Amino acid sequence: MFDQEFIARFEAKLDKSGACWIWTASVAGKGYGQMKLPRQRKQEYSHRIAYLLYKGLIPEGIQVCHTCDTPRCCNPDHLFLGTAKENLQDMKTKNRHLAGAKNAQAKLTDDQVRQIRVMLAANIPQHRIAAVFGVQQMAISRINTGERWAHVK
Repeated sequence: MFDQEFIARFEAKLDKSGACWIWTASVAGKGYGQMKLPRQRKQEYSHRIAYLLYKGLIPEGIQVCHTCDTPRCCNPDHLFLGTAKENLQDMKTKNRHLAGAKNAQAKLTDDQVRQIRVMLAANIPQHRIAAVFGVQQMAISRINTGERWAHVK
């Protein structure tokens, strides 16, 4: 699949001094390493190239995930295949997802969500609660059903 020259160029961009093999060259959005594939214009993520080099083919629609959660890591022992849903579940299991107040775009805090739940339990109409907290009524509805902010107890 890849010739020895490409493999040598790829490996020259790895820092293998630690448990993670850190990509030291070009980095794309979200911190993933990237490199142009031979005879192609597009860039490919370095961890995907590492998987191809050291482990084998990647089925269509499957993601290469990290056990170490280090986007620039290319250590094949830290890489595994999974669907988008499995990758998301892995992220949630490790508490790395941006749920609730961890999300920079969140309009509510965990304490406000607890206050909203108290108000819902007191049968205060959702549109009134929404007005108090400066959010849409649908945000209150999603808190009420557990669709959003379910992690807040």
